[in-house]
Amino acid sequence: MTVREFKDRLTEELRTKYKKDSRPTPILDRLDLHLKEFEGYDSASIINEKNIQSDVYLSMLLQICYPSRIKMDIDENYQPITKKRIAIISCKRRKQDYTCSADEMYSPSPGYRSQKEFLIKGYDDYYIISSEYGIIHHSQIIEPYDRAIKIGWNNPAKDIYIGGYKEGLLEQIENQLQWMKSKGWEIDFHTSKTYFDPLLPETKQKLNYIKQPQGAGAIIPRYEEATNMLDTKPLEECLKSIGRKSEKPVESKRWWYHQDYEPFYGTSGELWGNYKKQGIEFDGANLRKVPMGGYKHSTGWVIDKYLLDKLYQTNSGQWRIKKSK
Repeated sequence: MTVREFKDRLTEELRTKYKKDSRPTPILDRLDLHLKEFEGYDSASIINEKNIQSDVYLSMLLQICYPSRIKMDIDENYQPITKKRIAIISCKRRKQDYTCSADEMYSPSPGYRSQKEFLIKGYDDYYIISSEYGIIHHSQIIEPYDRAIKIGWNNPAKDIYIGGYKEGLLEQIENQLQWMKSKGWEIDFHTSKTYFDPLLPETKQKLNYIKQPQGAGAIIPRYEEATNMLDTKPLEECLKSIGRKSEKPVESKRWWYHQDYEPFYGTSGELWGNYKKQGIEFDGANLRKVPMGGYKHSTGWVIDKYLLDKLYQTNSGQWRIKKSK
């Protein structure tokens, strides 16, 4: 496919996507300028050099024409299809290690994939709030990064910023949200409080905060359940289901085993309390996850007696289970 054919295909995709525009002149003008430097090249080689698959041509085009899209600094003459209700989710720790669209960047995260399916089915469009870039569209082409927002932990060696938004980013996010609201969009914020709380009170009042599931591994089943609910239930009911309070399962007594201690019969709480009285500390929260199926062991304690022979301690004192060959 030649560069000319490449441009014609993108033009057609644009006109299909933005049917309400008579002609997306500003975009096509910028595309002409960009493609001049590639005259004579085969377009497939251009795509391959940028590590972009052919099915994201449109994402590439928008990035070429609007490199300032990340700041929502879009021409007033350019009006995409009006989005009545959008969702914003947070970026994820698990990422790709190459330049690609934000959607592809966070696709290694199971939590992202489960949220994405719900957002595609329930909303007009969705965006991602990134600790590195601010608010970005899922089609935005971005570079890999190693930065996170999480209170109480910091790792300068990896350029991970912890404890809040980096300098200047919060102001940018506030401006982006104002721009979205100026278009009449209704915005649902599907993030933890860590991302939501730093926003200005007047900004938060204009957003719909969707309470997130509590507990390890709760995001995936809740969003999968809500996605299925959308077949028969309205969006509002599905959103309430996502943030509903979990009922704590009742833990029954059972036998616990450890290489260094006598077997114990009781609940995880009773086991923890018994040894705490003796001055021996265990991680009570992780211990409770063993009978609930979250972990196979906690600090060497198991409920499956056959795992005892597979347990070992590292030089740092951490308990591990030998992998099967």
